[in-house]
Amino acid sequence: MDPHEPKASSVRQDGEPDDFCIGSGFWGERDPGGTTRLVVSVPPERLGALHQVLVGALQAPLGLLYRQVVDRRNPRPQGAPPRDQVALELPTERVLAVLQRYAPLVYHDARGEYWLRGALGEQIVLDGDGLLFCYPDDPAFRDVLEAAGLAEGKLETLQDRDYVKHCFHAECDALEDRMVSELGLTEVVPRKG
Repeated sequence: MDPHEPKASSVRQDGEPDDFCIGSGFWGERDPGGTTRLVVSVPPERLGALHQVLVGALQAPLGLLYRQVVDRRNPRPQGAPPRDQVALELPTERVLAVLQRYAPLVYHDARGEYWLRGALGEQIVLDGDGLLFCYPDDPAFRDVLEAAGLAEGKLETLQDRDYVKHCFHAECDALEDRMVSELGLTEVVPRKG
């Protein structure tokens, strides 16, 4: 798979690519619940490396939540909740090896989100658009981002665009199954009400 292929891209109303390019930068904000976070944007060819550096900065052991938003093989009805699968107490080296081994799925397919949590409660989230979110807005995360050459400053992202095309690759179906098995992910049943 092409390392420059994004999880998602901005398109015109007719579905053809427009001239929007994903930029590099980060900025602080509060999420809808009031928690501080850093929003991080990088082009697709830098996403995997930066994500892995950020994950490496989390305090071990790690927890991982794989949120399958789109099931390509067995589509859920519109408005159905995502499928959450978790593993706890994972060594950092194991998580980083899995992220590298399944890079086409993790960094080039929009079917899921990856929520990684460190032992101190700090989190890195990779969403289906290819944006990264670091919780909380902490100097340790800022140091990693600055060392990676990112400047602070708000950028336009895919979340600001009118039309976004998400990529779902058939060849990632088997990768998804193997990743879930290798990590020993367990499905968490959504809570009602």
